Amino acid sequence: MFCNQNYKFGVIPKKDGYMIRLALKPGYITSEQLDAISYIAKNFGENKVHITTRQGIELKIKHEHLEEAEKILNEVGIKLGSTGRRIRQIVACIGTECPNSIGDSIKLARMIHDEFEGIWVPKKLKINVSGCPNNCTHHQFCDIGICFRYILKIDKKECTDCGKCRGFCEIDAIDWKNKVIKENCIGMGECLKLCNAIKVEDRVISIFIGGKGGKFPKKGKWLVDVKTEDEVIEVIDGIIELYTKFGKGRICDFVEHVGIENVKKSLKEKGFI
Repeated sequence: MFCNQNYKFGVIPKKDGYMIRLALKPGYITSEQLDAISYIAKNFGENKVHITTRQGIELKIKHEHLEEAEKILNEVGIKLGSTGRRIRQIVACIGTECPNSIGDSIKLARMIHDEFEGIWVPKKLKINVSGCPNNCTHHQFCDIGICFRYILKIDKKECTDCGKCRGFCEIDAIDWKNKVIKENCIGMGECLKLCNAIKVEDRVISIFIGGKGGKFPKKGKWLVDVKTEDEVIEVIDGIIELYTKFGKGRICDFVEHVGIENVKKSLKEKGFI
């Protein structure tokens, strides 16, 4: 049964009960919350839960236990949600627990959750946040993708012409001869380990729009680089405003119909970027 046939937000009717989906804050859940979920699964359901592809949890319960199950979840800070034509469960990587992390993806994902989770949109909208360009959350293949990355440079005064960086980069983003970093650099920063001449010029948060998974996946288009988490919230707010006014299909359809440059222009005119 399709999610837009919900009995209520976060509740999907089944023949022998309801599938309830939880709107979890990204990153972590507490032991107290796990105990509450376990209690519901044991006493009202089938003694098991499903871990969704979007790092969420859903479980089937009997019809008569819906109200009590929701009350128990609310008591530990969990709401039902992440179904239908809404902003879905926000996905984040492990963030600063990872040695490759450039930014705190969980902190940002939780900010996005608090601001936008459950808001109505023309079609389901998925937001993924990666702490570096390793793309562990597949941020370029969802409606709005977010990634922390470096802007790198080569300090010509410190370069000793040792040649260590020549041929090092997987995408050939280091111009060793002219001592510059090319525009195709993804900003992972692995080359920083080579020598002191390669430096971080800036840390940015890249925002992509119009990606999707499914049978016919599409890679999102780069929209803008911003400096702070608050700016990310502003840009998402602008995207949602445009999409809810003018969008009909998924965001990828909206971007394809309007054009990425026109989306950028509209967001600039409204002061979102």
